[in-house]
Amino acid sequence: MIIVRSPLRVSFFGGGTDHPAWIDRGEKGAVLSTSIDKYIYIQLRRLPAVFDFNYRVAWGMLEEVDSINEIEHPVVREVLKYYAGENETGYEIIHNSDLPSKSGLGSSSAFTVSLLHAFHGNQELLCSKRRLAKEAIFVEQKLLGETVGYQDQIASAHGGLNRIDFNADGDYDITPIHLTGARKTELEDSMMLFFTGFTRYADAIEKRKVAQFGDRTKELRAIYDMVGEGERILTTPECNLAEFGELLHETWVNKRKLDASVTNPMIDERYEAARRAGALGGKLLGAGGGGFLLMFVPPDKRAAVTEAMAGMVHVPLRMERTGTSVVLYDPDLTSNYLAAGAKVS
Repeated sequence: MIIVRSPLRVSFFGGGTDHPAWIDRGEKGAVLSTSIDKYIYIQLRRLPAVFDFNYRVAWGMLEEVDSINEIEHPVVREVLKYYAGENETGYEIIHNSDLPSKSGLGSSSAFTVSLLHAFHGNQELLCSKRRLAKEAIFVEQKLLGETVGYQDQIASAHGGLNRIDFNADGDYDITPIHLTGARKTELEDSMMLFFTGFTRYADAIEKRKVAQFGDRTKELRAIYDMVGEGERILTTPECNLAEFGELLHETWVNKRKLDASVTNPMIDERYEAARRAGALGGKLLGAGGGGFLLMFVPPDKRAAVTEAMAGMVHVPLRMERTGTSVVLYDPDLTSNYLAAGAKVS
């Protein structure tokens, strides 16, 4: 049995410029993001042959089926089909998450990274984080045909506070952002995460945004430039972190211009209420349309902002730097079972 956890992420700047559709235009792409102390967990083991089905998958529903093609979870189905094949049967996969899916924190990619990490680990293959990130990108973009970028898989696999630059050949470069302990604490204490109360399917929103990239060149180039500015603010001790919050507001203004579906009147009203209460800026995370709202709030304004956001759940968070990791690995937990495919006499 193996249990893997992979972190969710908060993307500060650059979202949208990590899409192949943007980079393939000859444009530059980069993001500034951090993984956070909220995780996706995948437990995987070879399923004992004593059951009258070959696959058990527990996520938002429980699936007990005989063939890979019967599995409804698209990531599990495609990963097993591509990496295991029909001749290798007998898997149990159990999913747990600290926060809801489809909420802008990169949970889908964290799931894919965790599943790949668990599957390869169960095969006694030691994979680098770069390999796991690239394979997760391959699964989502090629096997599933989803309209997704590169940033979520990389952030979840590697972990940490980073600038990530994307290359035209699909490769990437990571620049860790090193902060003093005091400055890191100040940044964490200024971040407030609120759940809007509803989730959304990012793929539909992303498709509309990508279709308009040709008409949004100015906005996307400005979003890219903010990555460098955000990095400068964080790494320059003389810079007041309030500038980081104000830059978040600027990137939210630009993000809203990418497509009308990025926001809605309720989100706009709560965002402005938080600003009136003292928040310097913020943004809806992920593709937009719902999920989690990140606000940058001076510590002495947290109580007022919390009151202004009454009705939305506040989720405390800290940054993490581990990335995907194995929580438990014990092959002996299945040693007393029949081999996969064996029949009970």
